[in-house]
Amino acid sequence: MLAVAGWGGLAVTTLAGLVSGIGGALLFAGMFAFFVAIVTLVRGHVQWAHLPSRAAGAVALVGALVAVSVGGALSPSPVSAPTTPQTVLPAAPATSPAADSATNEPATASPTSTPASASSSATDPVSAEIAQARPGTAFALLGTLAVKGRAPMTGYSREAFGPAWSDTDRNGCDQRNDTLRRDLRSVTLKADTNGCAVMTGTLVDPYTGKTVPFSRTSASSPVQIDHVVALADAWVKGAAGWPQAKRTSFANDTLDLTAVSASINASKGSGDAATWLPPATSYRCTYVARQVAVKARYQLAVTAAERAAMARVLTACPATPVPAVSVAKLGGFPVYAPPAPPAPPAPKTTVAPAPQPTVKPAPKPAPQPSPSPSPAAPAPRQGVHPGAFCSPAGALGYTSAGTLMRCSYKAGDTRARWRAA
Repeated sequence: MLAVAGWGGLAVTTLAGLVSGIGGALLFAGMFAFFVAIVTLVRGHVQWAHLPSRAAGAVALVGALVAVSVGGALSPSPVSAPTTPQTVLPAAPATSPAADSATNEPATASPTSTPASASSSATDPVSAEIAQARPGTAFALLGTLAVKGRAPMTGYSREAFGPAWSDTDRNGCDQRNDTLRRDLRSVTLKADTNGCAVMTGTLVDPYTGKTVPFSRTSASSPVQIDHVVALADAWVKGAAGWPQAKRTSFANDTLDLTAVSASINASKGSGDAATWLPPATSYRCTYVARQVAVKARYQLAVTAAERAAMARVLTACPATPVPAVSVAKLGGFPVYAPPAPPAPPAPKTTVAPAPQPTVKPAPKPAPQPSPSPSPAAPAPRQGVHPGAFCSPAGALGYTSAGTLMRCSYKAGDTRARWRAA
């Protein structure tokens, strides 16, 4: 009877395990055998199971453990309970235009990797606008960017992106001069540089619209090269995990480089579209489109606030294409000619004035003796007698009757006489 009960129990246990397949049958049979082996070790024998001694029980115990292990390995994993669907929050609301240009906070938040397609819901207005964008536009490309939080700035330095300027496109000229030749007007080139180095030019700053002169001879240039997507911004949104070669390529990609005035470059700092936009509103569509193109080329993420700010700008110009910036060819501009140094002043020589001819003054005429005054004619005499002698000749006189008489000569007179005048 014990044999029937024992073998019957083994059969029932094995059949129960078959519900879970062969693995389950081995698992249940091994467990039954395990208990029989334990009984054998305790009692010294189990006759119905043909275990006459404790040694046989030990062998049965090992076999039971092997059966349990094999059965457990072959048994299917238990079905896990269905998980509750995760609620995805909509993207953060767009910031106000004042916040776009008033703050430039350091990137310190820990990253939360949430793809753009998974972070937006049907009620997210930003995702709805992007979904309606025309393919091939910067607006549509914005929808492909991953939305993440900022990673820490730990380990960031300018040197992490390689030398300041490199010739990554192997055209024989560094990317700074490639950018200057592309963006400046009235360019002149340095001699003996294979048409590479820019000496002078004029920039119409795209960020402000102001005209800025450039000269390599100046101690501090008012023109600088801006990274449209700042290096520090790239670091906290994916570049920290790049190999060195990729970071160097990014820092010298002319799609991400543009010539601007030094003052506005300092104002921008490392801001993204959520914290800084160009003062020239007419350039904002182009600026944001270039940021989207750069981030898509290098698989850089955007924050929710940055994505909303980009969408707000591109909503006003939804047809803006994805920009493709080329590199200016070498040469093609006149060679710089330094201005000639001013001629030294001629030595001063003292020139003696030509001798002036001595002009002798004309001799003063001798003073003429003033003419002696003519003697005044004697007053006419009164009571003269006609025919009487008289003197001097020419004297006048009156007779007692009042007749005018003159003292004069006639032929043959030896003396003058009074005669009628």
